[in-house]
Amino acid sequence: MIDPTKIDMNQLPKKLCDGAIGTYGKEVFYFALTSGNNLDSYAATPQVAKSIAVWIGEQVTNYEKQFGAIDMSPAQVQSPIQMADLKKPGDDKK
Repeated sequence: MIDPTKIDMNQLPKKLCDGAIGTYGKEVFYFALTSGNNLDSYAATPQVAKSIAVWIGEQVTNYEKQFGAIDMSPAQVQSPIQMADLKKPGDDKK
C-alpha cells in the first residue's frame, strides 16, 4: 500500500475528470471516472467507497468555505459543430 504522506501530488500525471458513473452490490461498489471518451473503472469495498465519499465531501466543504458555493447548474456549452456548418445535399455542386 502506498504511504499517502510520501506522495507529491504535483509529480503525478493527471487527467481532467468530467464525470462519474457507477453502481453497487452488497459487497462491492463499481464506478468509472470519465475523461472525454476515456474511462477508468474501479471496484471498491463498501468501506473504501465510503471513505472516498467522506474525503471528497470534506474537500468540497473546504473548497466552498474558501471560494464560495459551487454552481451546479448545467454548463451552457455550445457544440463546436453547429447545424449551420453542416453542408446540405447538393451544396458541392457549382
